[in-house]
Amino acid sequence: MGKGDDEGLRELATGMINNFFFIIFPIVLYQLFAIAGRQQLFSKHKIILTALFSISSVLCVLFPYQFLSEDYIFDLRQVPLIVGGLYGGPAVSAVIFVVTSAVRIGIGGDGMYIAVLNLLLVAVVVPLLRNFYLRMGWLAKILFVFLVSITSLLFNLVAGHLLFGDPIHHIVDVWLMLMLNQGMIAAIAALLIERIQRQEYMLNALIKHEKLETVSHFAASVSHELRNPIQSIKGFVQLLNNHEYDRDRQTEFHNTILQEINAAEKLIEDYLIFAKPAYGRIETIHTKSEIEKIMNILGPYAAEREIKIVLTAPEDGLRIAVDPQKFQQAVINIIRNGIDAMPAGGLFSIVIQREKSAVLIKLTDSGSGMTKEEIQRLGEPYFSTKTTGTGLGMMVTYSVISQMHGEIDVISEKGQGTTFTLTFAAAE
Repeated sequence: MGKGDDEGLRELATGMINNFFFIIFPIVLYQLFAIAGRQQLFSKHKIILTALFSISSVLCVLFPYQFLSEDYIFDLRQVPLIVGGLYGGPAVSAVIFVVTSAVRIGIGGDGMYIAVLNLLLVAVVVPLLRNFYLRMGWLAKILFVFLVSITSLLFNLVAGHLLFGDPIHHIVDVWLMLMLNQGMIAAIAALLIERIQRQEYMLNALIKHEKLETVSHFAASVSHELRNPIQSIKGFVQLLNNHEYDRDRQTEFHNTILQEINAAEKLIEDYLIFAKPAYGRIETIHTKSEIEKIMNILGPYAAEREIKIVLTAPEDGLRIAVDPQKFQQAVINIIRNGIDAMPAGGLFSIVIQREKSAVLIKLTDSGSGMTKEEIQRLGEPYFSTKTTGTGLGMMVTYSVISQMHGEIDVISEKGQGTTFTLTFAAAE
């Protein structure tokens, strides 16, 4: 093989690789759109699909390559038209045809009329096969695209012979190679699309399954927790109905019933807040003052367990914009969990500090701590580090903080305690 042959093969390989890239790049760009949340591009986002494959077809026309000899200039313009027609339908196919034909007519030269006629045939016939194509299995689709691709080139060969007298027997071997080349690349493009759509389908199915599983666990948790106070209330009502008790005993029963009702209301409230958060007016609060109110609320609860809560905060007063009631609820949930994690007593530290344009509230307990796996699951339904917990409190906390545009960061080590850091934008 001579030097000229080597150079020719290199040019052939370069041209084929370039055209192959022009075919593949819309599919690669699709992945970017899919990551950005634009799912089902090939079946729903027709404008983007049309633009991408039109650009692909035009690039193929503008950068053809010599095939086997200098007499044959070839490109893969038909592949985007075929794939676009099968996945996008008639409108997509029509636009790709008009754009590609306009560019081809602008270039001119031999074979222009045959090329445009061939593109027109593909643009008309391929969309008619779309419904039949979409019902196929993925393997049948790949074979179908391959056959459509080589059939379109076979039309070129026959039409050239009938209309312009081009000798078939002299060039049949070259055209067979061209058909194989285009057919394989078209099949690869279809295979990539099918794989992407399959992955997308599996991802959507997984997301749906996770949502259903979450709802199932959540419903089981709420049902279980509501059953306890309801059974208790039912029992006391039956006792009051079946027996005569003195006034003090009746008052005791009534108070217990009210406590159980309040517990059920709190559970329902937590569920509603998580399912559909509703917020009052966002206000600018003095962070230190708000935390001090929370400390007063939880003071008896902490003192009963021999836990001291210590606050460290600047005197100048850092301010944040939140719903005061929901902010208080979220912080109380975190502190209460921290207190429960210290059965032997200890110190609970609260630090408020300014960091650039943010206000950080660090809530640190010296309790049992959590593993990395437990930290990652915080806020999930039906997950709690407490044996009697439902996880609703932390679910509400994460939901509330997120809705108020805050962030939660958790650092913990088993046996070494836990630090929750709440971050909010500083309000002037």
